Amino acid sequence: MLEGMDAHPAIANLPRQCRVLAGERAWAWALLEDWLAGCPGLPVLWLGQAGPPGREVVRPRHAEHYLGSECAVLVFDAHEGLHPDRLAAALGTLRGGGLLCLLVPGGADWPDRVPGLERLAPWPLDGGAVARRLLWRLRDGLVDLPGARLLTPGAVPDWPRVTPPSGAWRLNPQQQAAVQAIGAVAEAPSAALVLTADRGRGKSTAIGEALGRLLNGGKRVWLCAPSRAAVASLYARLHQVCPRAAGEGDTLRLGGGRLEFLPPQALLARSPDCDLLVIDEAAALGLGTLKTLVPRHPRLVFSTTVHGYEGSGRGFLVRFLDWLAARTPELRRLSLDRPVRWAPGDPLETWLNRALLLDAEPRPAGAADSPCLEWLRQDALARDEALLRQVFGLLVSAHYQTRPSDLQQLLDGPGVRILVARQGPAVCGVALLVEEGGFPRDLAEAVHAGRRRPRGHMLLQSLSQHAGWGQAPRLRAWRVMRIAVQAGLRRRGLGSALLRAVERQARARGLDLLGTAFGLEAGVLRFWLSQGYRPARLGQRVDPASGAHSVFLLKGLSPQGRALQAEAHAAFARDLSSRPASGLPGLPPDARRILLRG
Repeated sequence: MLEGMDAHPAIANLPRQCRVLAGERAWAWALLEDWLAGCPGLPVLWLGQAGPPGREVVRPRHAEHYLGSECAVLVFDAHEGLHPDRLAAALGTLRGGGLLCLLVPGGADWPDRVPGLERLAPWPLDGGAVARRLLWRLRDGLVDLPGARLLTPGAVPDWPRVTPPSGAWRLNPQQQAAVQAIGAVAEAPSAALVLTADRGRGKSTAIGEALGRLLNGGKRVWLCAPSRAAVASLYARLHQVCPRAAGEGDTLRLGGGRLEFLPPQALLARSPDCDLLVIDEAAALGLGTLKTLVPRHPRLVFSTTVHGYEGSGRGFLVRFLDWLAARTPELRRLSLDRPVRWAPGDPLETWLNRALLLDAEPRPAGAADSPCLEWLRQDALARDEALLRQVFGLLVSAHYQTRPSDLQQLLDGPGVRILVARQGPAVCGVALLVEEGGFPRDLAEAVHAGRRRPRGHMLLQSLSQHAGWGQAPRLRAWRVMRIAVQAGLRRRGLGSALLRAVERQARARGLDLLGTAFGLEAGVLRFWLSQGYRPARLGQRVDPASGAHSVFLLKGLSPQGRALQAEAHAAFARDLSSRPASGLPGLPPDARRILLRG
């Protein structure tokens, strides 16, 4: 049974520990149940596809739903797969003094036998074609970690002491300062606050406390986040502060006070009518959405996680803050850096940050007038830790939602190609590509009819199923998954140089197309149009997190590829020009004009 998210002084300064149970699942279950029977009252979160009789078990894909809770024992059963996003999310629920029990197949080489990697294998490959470099990073990081032990059948188990929580809940001084700052914004004629923190620093708890006080004070507050689940811990604290608040859907009322949760698309469609707008995990919403909201709301609070499994806020800080500061004179920044659920320097936080590169940062580069372009092999990248941290740190800093699973695809995904621009030891640009297409005729026809959807061919399958271009999966294409350039070096032609090198290599390999897809933003769209890419499809649904439509662009290389690009773009332009703007909610007018011009 889990507990609410409280910071207990008696346990917050204790390190968390780990036991890796390497052996048959039945043995691990029995060993754990025997130990837990002697530790009554401990809150346990057991993640797996199944569990011992009578034990409440949560599927790993639901781990994020428990971020508003905390546990003393976290069991993560990896016998049917170890998804890095889910492990990172679940570990955020484990409090100081707690124990992580990682259940894995037997033997010291367990990373080679963990199943469930098919999701990374594009057709026609299976999970056996997926490398396991990320799993080995996780395993190797545990070998010498303080408080981590390997338990195997036949050995005497070494269990640590795990005690129930004690002591009263309280905010630490940093959280108190955040609560006061949010209250000050709500009372000002015009002001903005940017609140940043790493995971586990109590950011959501502080916001929940502040909003509870505002609700008690009769304020009308709108709360926006990528999803309702993303603010579960915030609501947990809010209900503690306002136990008498009446709930109706995502709206809470108390006296004259009102708090309403609005996803990005609903927020964009509403006329401003609140005393304060709070945007939690603002980095996930996209620059276009944020820039639309700023002039409409005089009192704003933006919060984001800087390093975390949810996706990094580094791109948000680099790209948004300067723009916001130029338009909001009364702008204040606060950062929470002290953990509230575990001790500073916690071994498990250190392990996860290092293994999953949650704290990776790019190395600053000087003027990159003549960068060296280099294609990297995944094996070589995995062996060069400094280079890997730079490449992934640059991707993190340039994109809103870079997760541990993106690191796993970078290191282990079959067919992933990596091009970097280097200036001496510094990586100043990177492009990630994946090959798509090459389907036989019968499979391409099945995809077009909606009967098949082979893994890993998102761009060409979308054009076939949703845009009607049934021949698209038969062509061979490279999809540009990510392209990133250091912030200080943008608009100097480095991104264009990367794409020219990609095109040269694609032509040399006899590919038919280059393509990409991204959440529609006017500035990003202009860049791709300037490189000769043309729109081929606009997603019909608005992404609930970013509030933006997805746009798919193509650049033909072979005669067949150029013909598909021309036909798809002409059909796209006819369709877009014939549709009223009201038929595409969430499509900014400037983006529509650029699409039609393109």
